[in-house]
Amino acid sequence: MELFRALAVLAEPPGPEAGRLAEILGLGSRPPPEEYTELFLFQLYPYASVYVGAAGRLGGDARDRIAGFWRAVGLTPPVEPDHLAVLLGLYATVAEREHDEPDGTRRPRWRRVRHALLWEHLLSWLGPYLARVEDLGSPVYAAWAASLRGALAEEAAALGGPVALPLHLREAPPLPAAEAGADEWLEALVAPARSGVLLTRADLARGARELGLGLRAGERRFALRALVGQDPRATLAWLAGEARAWESRHVGAIVAGPAIGEWWASRARATAAALEDARVEENVHA
Repeated sequence: MELFRALAVLAEPPGPEAGRLAEILGLGSRPPPEEYTELFLFQLYPYASVYVGAAGRLGGDARDRIAGFWRAVGLTPPVEPDHLAVLLGLYATVAEREHDEPDGTRRPRWRRVRHALLWEHLLSWLGPYLARVEDLGSPVYAAWAASLRGALAEEAAALGGPVALPLHLREAPPLPAAEAGADEWLEALVAPARSGVLLTRADLARGARELGLGLRAGERRFALRALVGQDPRATLAWLAGEARAWESRHVGAIVAGPAIGEWWASRARATAAALEDARVEENVHA
């Protein structure tokens, strides 16, 4: 479980320890602070609530659900209970408690806790998240993501698959109705659990270049609104293409298991189909 603790350190701002761990793990040298800032503060926030929450933002019901898990295992939730670093540290702690439990009748309880943490609060979102880190991260962070993906795949194989979809995913609302207004649609498109798409600032910049449109700096929702305002038909067609690409990508996310991968793929598939519907274009344009 020390691997998970080492990988957790690399999900935090890089200090001297990060350099030593990166070299030990064969990931390269210590990443400079600007690489961490660009990846984790501007592109891919390392918080579960952003990816499984209904609003696609920090906090909310998803964070409360994770804080409740901490309490259920007898621990006080930290200030940010859904941060990837603290979740990986929690996973290492739970696995060690299972291993060290002297009472054979209590050991299966820790195995169940470990299984729930893995599938409910890690693999429910880390498949697509780590794939995107590998795309956008510098070499050391791309290697970090690949290493974490491999470690999680080993745990999934050892513990067995989930008996049901994670509650985060079961509770995630679907896309709005085709007749919904522009604000509701734009909110849904940047919430991964609703759209099945992880849309980053880098993606919006790429879309603006491909479409020949101006990009508004700042929060993704405002940037997306600006693109739609300039050319709604072209922007929605581009977004539909992004959703189709994510549909294929989710299916191949083996680390998350076929059921979770298909759930994410179904969300992306529904998004692509909706964006190709003329009624959505009319309402978003309005």
